[in-house]
Amino acid sequence: MAKQEVSNEEHQTFNLSGILKKVLYKNDETKYTIAVLENNQKICGTYFDTDIEKIVGEEVILRGNWTTHKKYGVQFEFETLELKEAEMFFFLTKIVKGIGKKFAHELLEKYSEEELVEILNERPGELLQFKGIKEKKLEKIVQSWQKFKHLRELGAFLAQFGVTSNLITKIYSHFSEVSDLIDKIKKNPYILINIKGIGFKRADEIAKSLGIDPKSEFRVNACVNYTLREFCDNNGNSSIDKSHLYKLLDESLHFRNEEELYEQVVTKMLVEEDVFQTNQYRLAPAMLYFAERRIMEFFQRREGEQNRKIISTFDEYLEKKQKTLGFELSPEQKKAVEIINEGHKTLFLIGYAGTGKSTSSRAVLELLEEITPYDDIITIALSGIASQRISDTTGYNSSTIQSLFVKNEDKDFFPHKVILLDEASMVNSVMFYNLIKKIDDDTIFIIVGDDGQLPAIGAGNILADAIKFELAPICKLTKIYRQSEDQAIAVIANDIRQGNIPEYKQEYKDFKFVDVSIDNYYAVKNTMKQNEFSNVRAQISENILNNILNISSHYIQTYYDFIKEKDISKALTLFQVITPMKAGPLGVENINMQLQTLFNHTKGKAYKSKLYEYKMSDKVIHIKNENMKSQTMQMYKTGSTEFLERRVFNGQLGLIIKLDFEENRCIVLYPNDDMVVFYEFDELSSLLSLAYCLTIHKTQGMEYENALIPMTFSHYIMHNTKLLYTAITRAKKMCFIVGEEDAFKSACKRIETTKRESVINDLLSKNI
Repeated sequence: MAKQEVSNEEHQTFNLSGILKKVLYKNDETKYTIAVLENNQKICGTYFDTDIEKIVGEEVILRGNWTTHKKYGVQFEFETLELKEAEMFFFLTKIVKGIGKKFAHELLEKYSEEELVEILNERPGELLQFKGIKEKKLEKIVQSWQKFKHLRELGAFLAQFGVTSNLITKIYSHFSEVSDLIDKIKKNPYILINIKGIGFKRADEIAKSLGIDPKSEFRVNACVNYTLREFCDNNGNSSIDKSHLYKLLDESLHFRNEEELYEQVVTKMLVEEDVFQTNQYRLAPAMLYFAERRIMEFFQRREGEQNRKIISTFDEYLEKKQKTLGFELSPEQKKAVEIINEGHKTLFLIGYAGTGKSTSSRAVLELLEEITPYDDIITIALSGIASQRISDTTGYNSSTIQSLFVKNEDKDFFPHKVILLDEASMVNSVMFYNLIKKIDDDTIFIIVGDDGQLPAIGAGNILADAIKFELAPICKLTKIYRQSEDQAIAVIANDIRQGNIPEYKQEYKDFKFVDVSIDNYYAVKNTMKQNEFSNVRAQISENILNNILNISSHYIQTYYDFIKEKDISKALTLFQVITPMKAGPLGVENINMQLQTLFNHTKGKAYKSKLYEYKMSDKVIHIKNENMKSQTMQMYKTGSTEFLERRVFNGQLGLIIKLDFEENRCIVLYPNDDMVVFYEFDELSSLLSLAYCLTIHKTQGMEYENALIPMTFSHYIMHNTKLLYTAITRAKKMCFIVGEEDAFKSACKRIETTKRESVINDLLSKNI
């Protein structure tokens, strides 16, 4: 039941409370939302704290005013929206480990808040009188209480600024090691913008409440830092045009014609080296400027320091080598081997799908083995699956980039004489810089990649810049190799890369287009009313989804056979549905739920998060770079109580091997990284997702035996040649495309033309 009351302020506002029933509309960029309460009262407004879908079912308190919308009628337009959850109850159930909702209710019925705080601080043994509370559980509760009790003070301080309990928890988790946190926030509220879900706007509201001058340099400086970081993270650029930056600042600060103030602040930031000027008109954040400038210098330095020739009778060597390899190298592939033979320390080996990058890599590494012991050669990649694949195809030892860092964290340089980086298009500027700064000047470095694929997640475009400016010797492979005429993945993908519609309807062993179209689509669209056409679109989506489920069902038995045989890596890469978007009937979220129902019939207890239900044997993906509590598989098998802290990267695939309801945690095996990771239940939503279906960006650098891609006009906004090329080339054995023929043809012709701006490009463009 919604409640309403009027607040007595100069400008009359109203308070409204009720249970949030359903979200009718939300804009992910502006955060504007329209929703309905349980009494069917419509509400609207801007909600920044978290995804509003996550608080459906919670009681909320709104403050705002009544409006009338032409389409939606009477609505309550809120200025603030807060969860109406008693602070102590929230604290006990969400923060203190070992206290569930039932026990929290019992405690708050028996004790006042003050009494309960005193008991937890001074005489926790009293809680042993409650049913189900034993010494071990009490110890866990007390430890957790001691660790987090300061959160209550933080909550009391931030709640007055409309910060919800959910965000207060995030803030405390982020700054848990910081002493005098409240004083630090009072001095500089903008430190909060480092926390996802807050951003500049919310931190700025707190700052203004604390009396900051809207035109203070301090405020503008914070906005510049935040805007630069967000722009680079979201767009993949590592620099920005000054005039564009100033427009973005106008929007965030609600200023007009304040260029003089911006110039003043930016000039100081340049002096303090918080930002750098990459040319007359462009700026870059310090971290990205240093990373890309040093990458550029790394390649330039190495070009002036060549080694001696490896084999003097090169043609004779190649002739013999081709016999042991069992195949003849093409002129392009020979060139790659020759560049290294001539003494170059660096090589970019670039090739599209099916052009023989792995074959060429093997030939280059075998040449280097003439002067380097086998164990001094290593192949690396960002993902465990990619590193395993390059090892399988070349025969040399492999590692993920992360594992290489961990094993050599106490060394100045990696100990290897030869390092080959595969799937280099996936590696952003910061990661690439961290890699090259640990590569000794005498180490031979080979970078293998496909510049037809999507660029890396994060800022920078190292592979494209290296090719454009020839930062090191480049060997470009262009000839496509196919084992037989009825194998076409590489040919079809390369046709699409060039903006051509491939021969997609022929019978192939490795590619099948399943046509789920309606006749005369455009004619139907133009002659129907909007609601009628919406029904047609819904029917098409349902038909595509049914086809996806039908094809997927053929892989269920093999999936569980691999799990039974403990070949988890093969289970995870057996079959993958890949789609461009998250929402909608053919988005990641819905397809994941449908495929989970199809694949996972586990009868055991499941854990329900805000979006997904997690079960034993679910295929999952880690979705945020994070240091996690983990063990090796051997430690886990032997029941070790010791834990390691390991970095788990966005995009790593794993399998749920245990749901521990006593400890409230989910245990995931990452087989390619020999890593068992422990997730608290309450952090699953932010760190883990089901992975039966993934976005195309999440599958970068991966390879699956079989892949399926839905193709629908509903995803038209995301369609382009680079996206489709990347998706199709994820399939090794079989690729299915299921959907609308005209949508597929349109995607094949829509060439991706977006160019990333970078520091390297800014610094070198004036020289070419």
